[in-house]
Amino acid sequence: MLRKINFILLFCIYIFSLESFGQQKIFEIPAEFSYVNISKFLYVFEDSTKKMDLKDILAIDDNRLKNIKTDDPTYGFKKSNFWIKVTLKNTQNSPQNLFLEFDYPLFDRVDIFSQDTQGNWINTQKTIGDKVPFKDRTIFYRNSIFNINLIPQETRTYFLKIDTESSIQFPTYLYASKELSNHISNTEMLFGMFYGILLIMGIYNLVLYFAIQNRSYLYYFVYIFFYGLAQASLNGHSFQHLWPNSLWWANAVVPIGLTSGSVGAILFMISFLNTEKYLPRFNKVIWGFVMLFTGFTLLGFFLEYRIAVKIGTATMVFLGFFELIVGLVVWRAGNRSAGYFVVSWAFFLIGVSVLAIMSAGLLPNHPFLRVFHLIGAMFQVVGLSFALADRVNIIRKEKEKAQVEALKATEENARIILEQNEMLENKVEERTRELQQKQEEILVQNEELHQQREEIMAQRDFIERKNNELVELNQHMSQSIQYASQIQKAILPQEEIIKNNLQDFFVIYLPKDVVSGDFYWYSKIDNKQFFAAVDCTGHGVPGAFMSMIGNTLLNKIINENKVYSPSKILDMLNEGVISSLKQKETGNNDGMDVCLCCVEEKSNGQFLVTFAGARRPLYIFKDNEIIELRGSRNHIGGSSIGITQTPFEDSIYILDKGDVVYLSTDGFVDNPNPNREKFGVDKFKTLLLLYGKETMNKQKSFLMDELKTFQKTASQRDDILVLGVKL
Repeated sequence: MLRKINFILLFCIYIFSLESFGQQKIFEIPAEFSYVNISKFLYVFEDSTKKMDLKDILAIDDNRLKNIKTDDPTYGFKKSNFWIKVTLKNTQNSPQNLFLEFDYPLFDRVDIFSQDTQGNWINTQKTIGDKVPFKDRTIFYRNSIFNINLIPQETRTYFLKIDTESSIQFPTYLYASKELSNHISNTEMLFGMFYGILLIMGIYNLVLYFAIQNRSYLYYFVYIFFYGLAQASLNGHSFQHLWPNSLWWANAVVPIGLTSGSVGAILFMISFLNTEKYLPRFNKVIWGFVMLFTGFTLLGFFLEYRIAVKIGTATMVFLGFFELIVGLVVWRAGNRSAGYFVVSWAFFLIGVSVLAIMSAGLLPNHPFLRVFHLIGAMFQVVGLSFALADRVNIIRKEKEKAQVEALKATEENARIILEQNEMLENKVEERTRELQQKQEEILVQNEELHQQREEIMAQRDFIERKNNELVELNQHMSQSIQYASQIQKAILPQEEIIKNNLQDFFVIYLPKDVVSGDFYWYSKIDNKQFFAAVDCTGHGVPGAFMSMIGNTLLNKIINENKVYSPSKILDMLNEGVISSLKQKETGNNDGMDVCLCCVEEKSNGQFLVTFAGARRPLYIFKDNEIIELRGSRNHIGGSSIGITQTPFEDSIYILDKGDVVYLSTDGFVDNPNPNREKFGVDKFKTLLLLYGKETMNKQKSFLMDELKTFQKTASQRDDILVLGVKL
């Protein structure tokens, strides 16, 4: 019997040792992969000294790295750095382009490390976080996202370092490229619904304040504004869209928004519940809290974030209990509208309490719990709006009662008026006789008006004839412009000629009017291929004339004069435009912006790209990055007359087969949506990064779809031209 017990104990110890000292888990990328939560494949080490670097982490025993057992890890507020280890394996026979996301936007700094081809550990991507300018992020998104590239059958280990003063929570997801785009779109749509409700309620109550001058609506607007601002900061949207370069304010706005929103909420409670009437003795204490929370708001500008955010969170939790208790007391005192108030703050209290407990690490960081406070806030905002509506309804009933009393007074006035009417009837008879005389005069005037009408009819016939002439003239002009469009298209390079000399390419060419001020140009001389994207002044017919001049000058400079340096070509193009338009004599200042590059294939299979630009950049997709070569600030043509310009300069870059270069005018990035917002350079570069490995036909299709989705019903602002060339 004793032997059996010893055997069982030894067997249990063996099983435990396998669990404790076994190999660390590796996440294998399956076929048809879309996305997955990989938190349970993470191993964590807490550096309480905040002084350890990657070399120190690599030196420690793997058994000191603790495996995460949950899909939503959270550690509360800690003054430590967290090092995370994860190992990924590509089981497929094709490369995998993946994205690793921490679903929490408030980290100060996050770094990712991996080994290069020589086995050296390096920081593979830029540091991201809300203590780093937002423009440094490769992916334009509120959360921390890193690009993961695995070659076929590759197993790679990554270390990530998290440094933050915020709550430590890092639910971690791995996405395929297409699924990441869908995830971002769907998530932002849900947040948009939340912000939309806050915005509608805020504007609605602000309008009501200006309409009826009741301060309750103003205080409620203040509360919604600051609470919404705090939520936008907690969710990372304000740092992404409002102040991407203000690193201090991106953190300070969270506690300041929470405490400022608390001030607005208490002022709303004082006004809406009429605490001066129902709680006269306690009203001074309530005003004391207004002063206290105002002080907390001012401290938010000076305290370190770790302390200030705890004060702000505690303030909101206390506010929920405080407003709920005061509402119950006023409700029992006879204020009917306080019922809606109590129910609304109950929703808010539950949501904020769950958020505070979760941030402290006492609740699991579940996706539903992360947005539970937003749901509570939406119910609270809608509930308080009902409370204000009920308040208006009570005021309406009081007015109806006053109207009944006024009606009685009106009936008395009617009796008096009846007596006065009898007196007026006598006067009416006298006036009737006078009107008869006036009627005879009117008949005479009607005869005169009849004559005038005949004159007007004659003028109408004359105008109709002139209008028909204008219609005929307009048709003639439209036919002329259509013919001009055919001529303009004839000077553009034939796509078949370009396809014969390139691996792959695409052109997006969308004139704003029938004819365009943008045009693209191509020529091959020996082993040199020239590409140009040109944006002439204006669009429509004026722009089209300028494009004809630009096309003619490029043919002459490159094809006839054999000038091959892009910078010298632009210098000669500038002189040619000034001379062709006689701008020094006429004062004409039309011109053009140009992106010009020369691609020369070398014997070793590489390509020498020489670029020069007049106020236009060249974008290059290489090694899963977008490289931007900036052009000169000089303009081609009249705006440079009388100004000493530095000569254009060449930028030279060595590219490999399969790399892509993009030439464009400003029409794509400046195109607006219905809110008059521009598409933007950052979003354009992000799309080039996401789709850079696709075929050029797919890239063109993706770019067109993104542009149409963004533009919606808005009108096109300018001519659009994008040229993509795969080497």
